[in-house]
Amino acid sequence: MFASALAVAIAFSIASISHAAEIGAQTNRIGVYDSRIIAYAYFWSESYQQKIKELAKSAKEAKAVGDMVRFRDMEAELKNEQDQNHLRVFSTAPVDSILALMQNRVDEVQRTTRVGRLVSKWDAPTLTQFKQAEQIEVTDALLRDFRLNEKQMKVIADIRKQKPLPLEKAQELLRKGKL
Repeated sequence: MFASALAVAIAFSIASISHAAEIGAQTNRIGVYDSRIIAYAYFWSESYQQKIKELAKSAKEAKAVGDMVRFRDMEAELKNEQDQNHLRVFSTAPVDSILALMQNRVDEVQRTTRVGRLVSKWDAPTLTQFKQAEQIEVTDALLRDFRLNEKQMKVIADIRKQKPLPLEKAQELLRKGKL
C-alpha cells in the first residue's frame, strides 16, 4: 500500500514539475502579431460583412418608414464601425474584440506555438513587460481560418510593408474627416 501511494506521489510530482516547466517556457515565449492584418482579414470575413449588411439594411428600412431616430442610431453605429476599422487597419488600435471572437483559433495558436500570451507587435508597453521573452511571429497562424482571395492577400502584403500611423495621429485625422 505504501509503495503504491509513493508511486502515485512520485508520478504526481513529476507531472507537476513537467507542467510547471511548460508554464515557465510559455511565459518565456510570447506570440506577436500585426494587429492591422488581423483587422483587415476580419473586415472581409463573412460574419463581419453580414453584420454590416444587416446594419445598412436596418438603417435603410428605418429611413423608409420615417423612423429617423432609429435611422440616426444605425447610421451612427455604421460610422463607428468604419472609424474602428480605419483605426485598426491604418494604425495600431487594439483588436482584442476580434481576437475574442476567434478564441478557438487563438487557443490553438498558443498551444501549437507554445506561447503563453499573444501581443500586438505595436503594443510597446506590453512588449516591454516581456522584454526577456522570445517573440514568436504568429500573424499568419492567426490568419489561417480567414478565407482571403488573391487581391486581399496582396493588400495584406502591402500592409506588411508599411509602418502604421501612430494611433494619436490616426485619431486626429479621423476627427478631421481625413482618414
